[in-house]
Amino acid sequence: MMGAALFMGMAAECPMNNNMNGNTNDNSGNTNGNDNTGGTPGANFTPVNTGIDVHNSARVAAGDGIIAYGTGGFSGVDWIMKGDTTGRGITNSADYRASSFAVIGKKIILVKSADFTLNVFDTEANTYSPIDVTDIRLQNIPVGVQSAGHIRADGNYVGTMSDDGEVTDGKIVKVVDVSGATPTIIAFDSNPPSQPDQLDVDAANEEVAVADNDIFYVYDINNPATAPEMFDMTSEGGIEDTQIQFKAGYILFHAFENGSTRAKVLNTDDGTVTDMDPSESAVNLCLNATMKYIYFVDRDANDSIGADYRSGVGTLPTVAATLAGDTQVANGTDNLGRFGWTTACTIPPDGSFLFLCTSGSIGTSGYLQVGTGGDFVLLTDPDDSTDNLRASDAHASNDIVAYKTGRNADTTLGYIDLP
Repeated sequence: MMGAALFMGMAAECPMNNNMNGNTNDNSGNTNGNDNTGGTPGANFTPVNTGIDVHNSARVAAGDGIIAYGTGGFSGVDWIMKGDTTGRGITNSADYRASSFAVIGKKIILVKSADFTLNVFDTEANTYSPIDVTDIRLQNIPVGVQSAGHIRADGNYVGTMSDDGEVTDGKIVKVVDVSGATPTIIAFDSNPPSQPDQLDVDAANEEVAVADNDIFYVYDINNPATAPEMFDMTSEGGIEDTQIQFKAGYILFHAFENGSTRAKVLNTDDGTVTDMDPSESAVNLCLNATMKYIYFVDRDANDSIGADYRSGVGTLPTVAATLAGDTQVANGTDNLGRFGWTTACTIPPDGSFLFLCTSGSIGTSGYLQVGTGGDFVLLTDPDDSTDNLRASDAHASNDIVAYKTGRNADTTLGYIDLP
């Protein structure tokens, strides 16, 4: 009760930043905290809580003026346009996995539960383009929103991994190009030696990175008959099951080395691997097309409070991260969290803002936090001007940041219309 009282007293001055703790917190001489001289991040944001139910374990994904969201714990997908307060409907919605879909522009790439196939829904044309099981039959549909191994979308491409025993051509790694009225499939001739664990797509450089048995295989989308480049990470501690991030020839990934999980960067141009600084890491990774990154540091007990971890941000190829400080949201209590501490992240492709949030169910400290590379701040909850906005599993396009909001497992859909 004391923590709540402290919070209510401070929340009236939202958005809160991490210098509102009653001390100077100048952090001189270390990497913890910047001065945000560019102004308060998100000062002109107007969050919208739609009130539309979204399951706490389901995905939300933002596109060009649209948001797709999962309606159930296992199945059910719906979508809205900005300004909607009810879902617009997807034909046979219950056939599709609530945690496994992607959005590209105004198209939603759905994953069918029954046969592990894809269906591309064009929300503008109101057309569906199912992809036959003989062409793409996903080898796996991960359950958790943040789990590795989902289909991955970037630009106009969707990266997939098929079961080679189920598809006619026997090819595992395939990219679906959804730029046209009808999806086209690019299938790579060389298979990894076994069913791969995960992949990511870099549309700007037209490459796909696949992780299989501690080796990265990098494919050229324009030359699908060419064998992929191979990068063996065994000596670096292998490849952990955190979702990799692949942009501009760099792969940000987790390895397990010297008894701990470590964040590393592979430069696929020359094969060099560099440890992030600091390298000890946990939970999730984010990297966008401008090479801005977010990861979560785990050097020792001072980097975690409950399930929350200290964030580190920067821009590759610079690996020395700017770390979140120790400023509490409310003085004297960790119950309400710390600025820059959480478990999940998202960055719009243009790199305009950095977002932090929690994942799954939303606890007391599960705020949506926004920054531009320095300090993170909180946003006012549009449903309660005395409180700050809590969110989980946020996803950003250049147009929208979509999120789940609420408390515990009672979550609804929200978004921010980015300026």
